[in-house]
Amino acid sequence: MTKPLKLSILSFFFGYILFAQDAKPDAYQDSLQTIINSSKPVKVKKEALFLLGEYLVQRDPDYAERIANDLQENYIKSADSNDVRRNNYIFAASHRWQGDYKTALEYYQSIYDASKKKKDSLNIAKSGHFIGTINMFLGNNVTSQSHLIEVASIYDKKGTAKQKADINKTLAGFYMNLDQLEKGKDKYLLALEQYEKLNDSAGMASANANLGMLYTDLGDFDKAEMHLMKQKALNKVFPTLREMGFHHDFLGVLRQEQGRLNEAYEEHLKALKIRENLSSTYNLCESKLNMGEVLIKLKRYSEAISHLKDVFKYDEHQSLYQQQAAYQLLSEAYEKNGDYKASLDNFKDFKKLSDSIYSKESIEIIAEKDSRYNQQKKDAEITLLSKEKEVSEAQLARSKAILIGTIIGLILFLIAVIALFTLYKKIKSKNLIITKALKDRELLLHETHHRVKNNLQMISSLLNLQSKYVEDQKALEVLQNGRNRVESMAILHKNLYAGDDLTKVNIHDYFKGLAESVLNSYHKSEKEVEVNVQAKGIVMDVESVIPIGLIVNELLTNSLKHAFPKDANKKPEITIEMTENDSVYKLVVKDNGKGIEDNIIQKGKEETFGQRLIRSLTQKLKAKVEIANNNGTQVNLDIPKKA
Repeated sequence: MTKPLKLSILSFFFGYILFAQDAKPDAYQDSLQTIINSSKPVKVKKEALFLLGEYLVQRDPDYAERIANDLQENYIKSADSNDVRRNNYIFAASHRWQGDYKTALEYYQSIYDASKKKKDSLNIAKSGHFIGTINMFLGNNVTSQSHLIEVASIYDKKGTAKQKADINKTLAGFYMNLDQLEKGKDKYLLALEQYEKLNDSAGMASANANLGMLYTDLGDFDKAEMHLMKQKALNKVFPTLREMGFHHDFLGVLRQEQGRLNEAYEEHLKALKIRENLSSTYNLCESKLNMGEVLIKLKRYSEAISHLKDVFKYDEHQSLYQQQAAYQLLSEAYEKNGDYKASLDNFKDFKKLSDSIYSKESIEIIAEKDSRYNQQKKDAEITLLSKEKEVSEAQLARSKAILIGTIIGLILFLIAVIALFTLYKKIKSKNLIITKALKDRELLLHETHHRVKNNLQMISSLLNLQSKYVEDQKALEVLQNGRNRVESMAILHKNLYAGDDLTKVNIHDYFKGLAESVLNSYHKSEKEVEVNVQAKGIVMDVESVIPIGLIVNELLTNSLKHAFPKDANKKPEITIEMTENDSVYKLVVKDNGKGIEDNIIQKGKEETFGQRLIRSLTQKLKAKVEIANNNGTQVNLDIPKKA
């Protein structure tokens, strides 16, 4: 990337320094205009005009200049130096945003000279900051450095945190312009840190954009892209076309360095279209230079030459850097296009300008002033350390007073302890009330589970009694199955009532009781059918256990009814096993019987009520079911844990 193209960073930064503020709603401008058009006192209308002019310098610089003329002709007395200076800032900024750097510089210089006479250091720094930055644009490095170092010295002593961050950012741009990239990077990173502490979105956007260009120069494209994307995100806080123009141009330069030329061209074209409709001819020329550079790389030499020649049409900002870049790129374009004479002529102009900008004398002066400023900073730090030493000695002299203060503090602490103890007694009393309420709640839950268990067992007994009067075998089987299902829930509530936790169920104990109940209902003993339960250490909430208990009940019943023929030569065995991991409970119910028919596994037969019940309950649990013949029937359920 050619050196002058780096100056687009500076113009971006400068735009933020002038009026870096969050975008205000149109209502702000309307309210000021209403005051100006009203019959308010002259003093009030004058202040509204000042505020409106300061607000519009970037948004509508032509209108801002008309307001400044109105103030000068009708409201400001020539003897009122403060009003004159404030109005000159509006004149200067409006010309700056119109691209007329020469006139803007004259206004800033008048403010600077007046502030020097009054020994007004803050306005010396404010106007000097603009003078130093504009001269940096124009290639006057010695003049630029002289003002910027003066500004930094003033802000070191009495500047705000924002002003210190701004001057660090400007100095970073100055060093980068001289190809002192490491010094520039250190200053930009310092400025970014300061803006982040201030939560200054405009400053952070500017610093990130500059770091994006700097890392592009250093060849660290990942960091460059990261900072440019941060700039884009931060621009949402201050969303103007001007800032998006900078973003597209900077991203285009990065894409050029990455060799992604077509993408680079598209980014530069977006920036150019934006800037053709804005007031700043300086920024427009930056886009023209970038377009020229990428078009040369794309071998579109005639288009490149056309854009580069346009740079010389705008002399109001008189930037030596832009002219230098244009001559250099034109020389390259003409050479590659076969016009060697034109190439040589432009190279001579480029060399002449480069020698004037980077003369040995100016570089030596800059180095000397930079060294002097750094030494002054060190001297200031030494002075500060001396003052700190004096303060330390004074603190030792006041140790007696501190001791007295400590004693008073201890007395106050004792009073606080007494107050806290009183508060503790009140809290303890309230805690006792809460504890009693919790015990009452626990007792109520115990009683509730007990009554639910009793009611379910009564229903079970009624079903059992009813079955004695039923002769139809199928109806009898239905009643028996219903009784078993009710009994499975009764056992659950019995376990809750008897356990320590009224909301959690010990699965091992529950399955043992459930198996015993089902065996009893079929008049089987553990000697006749061996039931193995393996679920140690697993506890679950009541809501999940109810459907699981019904499923196990159905599977046990099916095994007892269908798995073991009367003529079997081996002892019937049923295993109920549950394990868990981080995400699921795994339930396995298997027997050593004759196995399940394949057409039942494949749902070829019509489902029984029990099968439909199992399917419904597994869907409720969102469980995955697998049925297999594995020396008997084996049913596997994967039950997901609740999130």
